[in-house]
This record gives sequence, C-alpha cells and structure tokens, in this order.
Amino acid sequence: MKAENCYKWTGPLPTTCIETEPFWEACNQERFLVQKCRDCGEVQYHYRAFCCHCWSDAIEDLPISGAGKVWTFSVVEVNRSPQFAEWGMYVTGVIEIPEGVKVISRILTENPHHLRIGDDVRVAFATAETGQKIPVFVASENSSEDR
Repeated sequence: MKAENCYKWTGPLPTTCIETEPFWEACNQERFLVQKCRDCGEVQYHYRAFCCHCWSDAIEDLPISGAGKVWTFSVVEVNRSPQFAEWGMYVTGVIEIPEGVKVISRILTENPHHLRIGDDVRVAFATAETGQKIPVFVASENSSEDR
C-alpha cells in the first residue's frame, strides 16, 4: 500500500455547491468534517445546510479524529461502469466513526478478501488530477493480517 496521503483518485469527481463547498475545501486541507447541531446536539453526515434531525440551521463543523471501524462492506470484483474501470477489484463500505455517524466510502486495502467487519480503518485523502482531495478510508496494516 502507498504511504499515507500519496493516493491517486481516478473515480468521479464531486459536484460542489454553496452548501457543500466548506466540506470539499476542508478535504483539500486533509480534514474530514461532519456536523453537529447546536440546537439538538445530534451529529450528522452528509454535509448539508440544516440539521437532518430537527431541521435547525444552527449547525457547526466537527472535524473527525480520522479513526473508524468497518461496519459493513462489499468487495466489487466486476464493475462495468467506465468511471471505475481503472479500479479493478475494490472495496466500498460503511465506516462507523466515534463521532457518532456512519460514512459510506471506498476502503483501500492490500487484500480485499482479508477485510472483516470491525477492522480498524483511518481516513486518508486521495488526490484527483484536478487537485481536489477525496476522502477514502485505509485499512490498518495490522487488521486481518493473519486471516
């Protein structure tokens, strides 16, 4: 696996809007944001302009620690979508983060068939040709090594 922060992104690029621009700018600074509502105290992800729990607009950015655990995942062995053609076999999954939400992401791992639910992962940022950084999660080198 590559050294941290040296990943190349070859997939589709995000479309940004005024609501999501702060999230993508934070990614370019290698910070992953979720949000916390000042009115109800709930944490949310995906990034948006209002609280999905109480509809308040009193939300604030909450950078995550970067740690997480695989909650579920799928190994994609064949994908006929042209935008994913370069990926070959890859893993997509749901990551449970300590801040209280689950994040859908690509999971980078040396051997997809050794990944297990509960394995430790850490956020990293892959760089697209445009310079935009895309969050991905990387499986811990020590997780599942003996499987």
